[in-house]
Amino acid sequence: MNDLALAHVRSALLMAHSVLLGAGLVMTAAPGQAEPVRPGILNCGSGISAEQRRRCDEEAFKQIESGSQSTQLEGGWRLVKSKNPDGGADAISVMHVVDSAKSDTRLAGLSLQCGKGGIEIVLIVLEPLSRSARPNVALVAGEKRAEFQASVVQGGVSLLLPADASKLAASDWQTANELVVEIGTTPSAIRGAVPMAGLATALRYLSQYCYARQF
Repeated sequence: MNDLALAHVRSALLMAHSVLLGAGLVMTAAPGQAEPVRPGILNCGSGISAEQRRRCDEEAFKQIESGSQSTQLEGGWRLVKSKNPDGGADAISVMHVVDSAKSDTRLAGLSLQCGKGGIEIVLIVLEPLSRSARPNVALVAGEKRAEFQASVVQGGVSLLLPADASKLAASDWQTANELVVEIGTTPSAIRGAVPMAGLATALRYLSQYCYARQF
């Protein structure tokens, strides 16, 4: 996935994340562009009901750039297709924002996307990290814990996990209620949780698109 397409994915997660925290901020959509959060979704802070949270999430994703198409999937997942400005294949991903009640504000969400070698797993953060960093990432799904060294990409705001993480997404993560995340950053770790309900369905949709892109 090229940097501009990944910026679309990050923007979508940041918009949803910001409104769930009740932040009326201007979120960067792509280099040189900005998208204001709509006034109608400012009452989306912590302590809201599950139905209110669903509506906030739905409204947030409506703010994704016109260059992208977003489809709601089971469990709060989103299938996002972003146009390639160079005329190549569209960037395809499924994403989920963090559970804001269980996450610090530096973690936005999780994206699974079509990559050259298969499905890639990316964590989206709000504070840019050094491009030379290789932070340790601990992931806990149910009773299963895994640790990986991540690569910092897309201007330092996205963490690409190795291929073994994709194998877990296709197995252990699908039976877990949530994925607990801890990113080893200084001076303090970035912690959060991403709901996993509906992951199997989201992966089926994504796999179909990734397979089709090979032909």
